[in-house]
Amino acid sequence: MGTYCTLTRTRLAGYLSIVNSDDKHQGGTMKLRYQKIKGMEVLANKEGRLLGAVRRLQLDSKKKQGLGLVFKGKLMSGEHWTRVSGIERVGQEVVFLTSMKAVRDDEPSGRDVKDMLGLPIMTQDGKRLGSLDDIVLDTDSWKIVAVVLDSGGAVEIGPDAVFGQDMLLLRSGAGDDITELDEQGGFLAKVFQSEPGKKKSSTKKTTKKKTSKKSARKRR
Repeated sequence: MGTYCTLTRTRLAGYLSIVNSDDKHQGGTMKLRYQKIKGMEVLANKEGRLLGAVRRLQLDSKKKQGLGLVFKGKLMSGEHWTRVSGIERVGQEVVFLTSMKAVRDDEPSGRDVKDMLGLPIMTQDGKRLGSLDDIVLDTDSWKIVAVVLDSGGAVEIGPDAVFGQDMLLLRSGAGDDITELDEQGGFLAKVFQSEPGKKKSSTKKTTKKKTSKKSARKRR
């Protein structure tokens, strides 16, 4: 268990480092939060047409993988979507589709990520980690690699994670691998709101207050 926890922390720190590199591809992949992808412009690369902005992300809950992006714009009435197979690449502010042939107007399949936000996150050893605030995706494979907690932390999901209808269930010991999110993390603050590799601290603010009061009494 100790070796596995060390490996997962190392991998998650690697994900954070990639996100912290100004969205540049490293080995052809990027790790991005859903909230970063939402609102990006969608462009048909072959035709050079600006199609709209991303509104939703559809998932395959069982495979823990993105299925497609739903977007809407002024050039086309109503919402349209594309499967992830029709996405050529993801830039800093633009999602590039291969061509207009990737645009679909039928009902998008999969589960809307926004319907999952707020679901409780539990572990197999019975710990409640918090609620789902966001997900982190590998934009090469479109697999979910980590979840962001409402309490301010991120944890790698692992291969045995279950994205159920009422909750998310992670492996035993996942609570020990939460990486702290620091809102002062430069570019990372915009995307992942963290500095890479920091372990979440359990120190309470009340302890600092008590310490400062004792110091003030000694001065008197």
